[in-house]
Amino acid sequence: MNRIQTELLLRKAQSGDTGALDTLITAYYPQILNYCRWHTADEQQAQDAAQETFLKAVRWLDSCGGFQGAFRPFLYKIAKNICIDLNRTMERTEVSLESLPGEPAYQESGFAAAEEKANLRALTAQLEPEQRELVLLRFAQQLKLREIAEITGLPLRTVQSRLRAALKTLKMQLEKEDWR
Repeated sequence: MNRIQTELLLRKAQSGDTGALDTLITAYYPQILNYCRWHTADEQQAQDAAQETFLKAVRWLDSCGGFQGAFRPFLYKIAKNICIDLNRTMERTEVSLESLPGEPAYQESGFAAAEEKANLRALTAQLEPEQRELVLLRFAQQLKLREIAEITGLPLRTVQSRLRAALKTLKMQLEKEDWR
């Protein structure tokens, strides 16, 4: 969905058109859910975070006079804050062994994609949190550098240089692992 279509749907949604709101949610929900999957402990938390993201966005749209800026980075900012809050809550909550789910069932469909995500997760785990966020936004979410700058609040050049440094670090990690 391009920016003009999004802006038109936003105006309609702010005027009370629930169909336009449904279209916006349908268009952006998979991206936000995928982002939340990278930043939460499990699928249920990711779904909760994605739903909360859209609830907050709708509340904000209802309460403001007009939306300014790009909608997609706006959603990612909300999702980022919700995931941070969820993770803080989870850190404070003690988990007992009885509450943990059993061994997950092996499912062949989607296994390769899951393995790829696990590899990216393991590779980026050694990065600084800020660098990890930039790499995930750029490559797991396929966001443009300008969108990443909007989401993180960093200048575009800073995003570029920090992303370049993160990729250099990842390259060095891969080269080290190849020598082992």
